This record gives sequence, C-alpha cells and structure tokens, in this order.
Amino acid sequence: MTAIALERFEAALDAARQRQLAPPPKLSVSEWADRYRVVSTYSAEPGPWRTDRTPYLREIMDSFSDPTVQMVVFQKCARIGGSEAGLNVVGYFIDQDPSSILIVQPTVDDAKDFSKEQLAPMLADSPALSGKVRDPRSRDSGNTVQAKTFEGGGLYLVGANSPRGFRRRTARVVDLEEVDGYPASAGTEGDQIKLALRRTATYGHRRKVYMNSTPTLKGMSRIEDYYLRSDQRRYYLPCPHCEELQPLVWKQLRYDGPEPLYFCVGCGVGITEAEKFGMLQRGRWIPQQPEASIRGYHINALYSPWVTWRELADEWIEAQTDLGKLQVFVNTALGETWEEKGGGLNPDDLRTRRERYPAEVPAFVGLLTAGVDVQDDRLEVSVWGWGGGEEAAVIAHHRLFGDPSKARSKVWADLDAVLFRDYQHESGAAMRINTSCVDSGAHTDQVYRYCRARASGRVFAVKGSSEPSRPIVAMKPSKVGRGESRTNLFMVGTEAAKDRLYGMFRISQVGPMYVHLPDDLPDDVIDQLTAEKAMRRQMPGGRWVRRYELPRGARSESLDCAVYAMAAQRLSPIRPRRLAAAAERVAARAVPAPPPDAPEPSVELPKTPPPPPRRRGFKVVGRIGGLR
Repeated sequence: MTAIALERFEAALDAARQRQLAPPPKLSVSEWADRYRVVSTYSAEPGPWRTDRTPYLREIMDSFSDPTVQMVVFQKCARIGGSEAGLNVVGYFIDQDPSSILIVQPTVDDAKDFSKEQLAPMLADSPALSGKVRDPRSRDSGNTVQAKTFEGGGLYLVGANSPRGFRRRTARVVDLEEVDGYPASAGTEGDQIKLALRRTATYGHRRKVYMNSTPTLKGMSRIEDYYLRSDQRRYYLPCPHCEELQPLVWKQLRYDGPEPLYFCVGCGVGITEAEKFGMLQRGRWIPQQPEASIRGYHINALYSPWVTWRELADEWIEAQTDLGKLQVFVNTALGETWEEKGGGLNPDDLRTRRERYPAEVPAFVGLLTAGVDVQDDRLEVSVWGWGGGEEAAVIAHHRLFGDPSKARSKVWADLDAVLFRDYQHESGAAMRINTSCVDSGAHTDQVYRYCRARASGRVFAVKGSSEPSRPIVAMKPSKVGRGESRTNLFMVGTEAAKDRLYGMFRISQVGPMYVHLPDDLPDDVIDQLTAEKAMRRQMPGGRWVRRYELPRGARSESLDCAVYAMAAQRLSPIRPRRLAAAAERVAARAVPAPPPDAPEPSVELPKTPPPPPRRRGFKVVGRIGGLR
C-alpha cells in the first residue's frame, strides 16, 4: 500500500470513529417522524409519515422537543391525526431521548387494544424503533401488552378506570388519551389526570405531558377545562384572495350550491376546497392568551385532509332532526362542547304553526298511526299522519275518560271508536289507522287483553325504556302475559324517540321532518309536547347519563302519545321511503265527485217491493260427533 493510499485509509477510519462517537443529530419530533416513522396498515394512509400532509400537527409535536414547554393540551375533532401525533411523541422519546413513559387510556381494555392495534405495529414497522424495544418472544424480555422496556426507559399503559395502574409508577412523559372518556374517578382515589400528573412530580421542569380528546358536555368536559387554562391557540390560514389570516369556523361554510364554499371574513370571496391544501401549508398557530404557561391547541374537521367539506355538510344536514346526532357532530366534527339546553323548545313557537287543514287528513299523508297513553282515570290518544320525507301532521288528540282497570269499561269501547273509524283524506278517500301502540306501564293486564284481541288490527302493547342505547322501537317483540292476556310486547326507546321528535319540532320550513299542527289543538297539549327537558345526571358508580326529565308540576301525556305514535310508524309495514307513494295510492282510491251541473242519476224503483226471504228450517238427519 502506497503512502498516499495509507493516508487516505487512516483518514477514512478516523472519520468513521468520529461518526460513531458523535452524539445523534438533534431532531425535533416532526423531523424525527418524517425521517423514521412508518404508519402501519391499521391507518387509512399507511407508509412513511409526512408532516406536510397535516401541517397543523407540526408545532404540536415540536412542542415536546422544546425545553420550555411542559404541558400540551389538544382539544380536537375526530379524523384529524391527534392520536398519531401522540404516537410520534412516544416514538421520539424511545429513540432520541429514552425516558419513562406512561400512556393512560379511558379503560384497561382500551389500553390493551391501543397497545396491540397501534403501538405494537409502530414499534415493529418503524426501523428506528424495531430494535429498541425487546422482543416479547424472548425470555424475560420485559415486554408485555401493558409494559415495554427499552434501554434507558420503559413504557407503561394503564386504564383510567383502574386505580392500581397509577401506583408505584413515575414517568417523565405522560400521554393522556381521550380524557373526556375517562370515568368520573379512578375507584376511590380521585381524578385520574391529577393522579397521572403526580407521577411526573420528581422530574420537575423536564416533564412532558400530552393531553388530547374530543370534547363532550359543556361544564363537564375535562379537555375544555384544561384548554381554557392554556394559551388557546387556533390555526390561522391566509385567504388565497386577500391574504387575510383567519381560523376556519363552521358558520363561514356555505353548502347550498354545487360545491361547498368557505367565505373569507375579509374579502367575502368564496374559497374552494381545492385551495385548502395550499392554505394549510402557510397556516400558523396564534395564541389567544399568550401569557398562559400551558400550550393549548384547538382544531375542527374543516382542516382535515381525510374528510371533505361536502361530507361534513351532509352530516350537518342529517343531524338537524336528531339531537343525538347533532351532539355527535358538534363534539366530533367541530371539536366543541355540547351545551344541554333542556330540549330548547318554546311551546309558543309551536303554537304559531297551527293551521287549518283542508280536510281531516292533509293530502301529503299516506300513513296514519296512533299512540295511546294509559292513566288511572282516562286514556289519551294521539293520531299522527306521515308523508314523504317523514313530514308529519298531528291529526287529533283525544282524552277518553273512564276506568281502564275494568275490562268492560266504556273507555275501551271509546278507544275502539277512535282507532277503527274512517278518517277523511283531502283527496276524498277514507283512511284508517294502520298501526297503534298502547302503553302497558299502567293497568298492564287490561292493556295486554285489549291488544291481544285486536292484534289483527295491528294494535300492539309497548313499554318505554329510558336507556340511551335503545332504538326508537325494538323490531323483535317479547311474549308477555298469560291466557287471554298473552300478547307481543315491543320495547320503545323513549330517549331516542324524544331526541328525534324535538329535532323535528325545531324544523321551521315545511317539508321533510316538519310537524304540522291542526288549528284546534289545545294549548295544554302543545305545552305537554315540549314539557320534558334533557338533563345530565350522575349515576351510582360515577357514570353520567343524559335523560329527559319532567319539571315538578308539569305533565307530558301528549309527548308520550307522540313517542308511541312514532314507534307505531316504525312498526307499520309501510317503510319511510314509501310514504309519498302511499299518499298517492290513498288519493287514487278517492271516488271523483260528479260535475256540479251533472243530472242526478235516475234509479227506477220496482212497482212492488220484493217479498221477504223465506225462512228455512233445519232438520237433524243424523248424529254429529257421536251425540244425538
């Protein structure tokens, strides 16, 4: 080897030694993710991570490589990448700054699912991490579903519902996932967020806390509580037409044209969704309370690359008739808390919509149903009509007084007169009630007997349930009663039905889902339709539930009748999409009236009446069944 060649070899060897001894390059979290993170196949977009795809996440992630930041709060919508950003933070600390890491999910089962479905694939598929965490298949690896060790640190996953997960555990990095889904308390040990923060106390200013969640109820949302204590950053985008900086807010989106447009608050020009990507690249977070020590971020789905403005507009339109869906949209699409307004209905607003129908049943109605509420001294009955788009009309409300506890009480015959008579359609045709639901909560045996005897007339016994998860009506009945009272019983989800009714009452434009009221509907019936209020109550064990409650001294029989009439509409053989066609079929049955100047038809009467029919006698000609 020549002297020159030897000199070059030694120089190369020295450079290699220097590279080996040199500290790793100082990377921010987003730089580390762009260089090393691989998104696994559980995601809609697997492959190498690209922060440019979600530029609003860059500053959030880089806050964890900023020594001046200890806590980051992210109040977010769904489908925005918040959990992936948290995984990037975890991967960064495993690879670049080994530390003790604690991840808190709402429940232990959530923690296990997160570990298996998201964390483990990231550790396996990202080359920078695959060799860091010990192989779980090796003996004494220290790698389990809820605990993973690596050189210089360890990672632990716990559920907020398990107090023992917080004991004997200190952590420099804490990732609090979906905090609004946490139970009210970790057993008897109190608030889980405070328990987790206590685990970081020994690290002082070096601790790193990431808290993220979609919000829930105003006044009860943990993520909103911490966001309001933060510097409250919003992601401002420049208008492509006038450069005005602004956060995207729902009220500026217009979706009644061929494509949704976002109208700039500065120049008023409509911005297309195709222009959104360029705006996102030039956006920046601006704090509203810069003096706060906590970093706080808020974002909604208008920024998301995975959901279109048209999809959001369709979700919003669909949610207008269903309070449950509306709350989901506000929480998961807008990233805002839902404020309970107790139904938010003013009976005066309904009184003003009363109208005189051209006939007993308006022309758009193709189906009649009835709901019956049973009281100790009366039956209350509401007859409802249903048309295309589930446009509805209250046809009549009856109070039938009598004693429902007696099978021969006249009140049951009066109910027959309401349920089985003809109703005059605007076309001139006669209609009958197709399906009726009778509440079995009071005088149960008599209700069962009544419904069993009239099952062929589609009269069904029902029972209300306030469980939030129940549908408006369970399509599969249960058998109840004995002997003459044995019949089918359908369970009615009263919370879901009231959510839908209150949503329909909010619609002020005649058309799909609008509710018409007749001009003779009494004021007290309308008061009862809007009497109940949606309230939040904490159950034993800390679980919060949302239920409709009746204020002291108020009554709500007509609301119950409306719920059962809606259940009857679901149980009828006419599907909602067929209601408009049903109305056309009713009109086609009408007998056309003769022209006003047409002569009366002449009928030739017989000169003498026909003789009465001769009565025939009967003669026993043999034995029947062995009897003479």
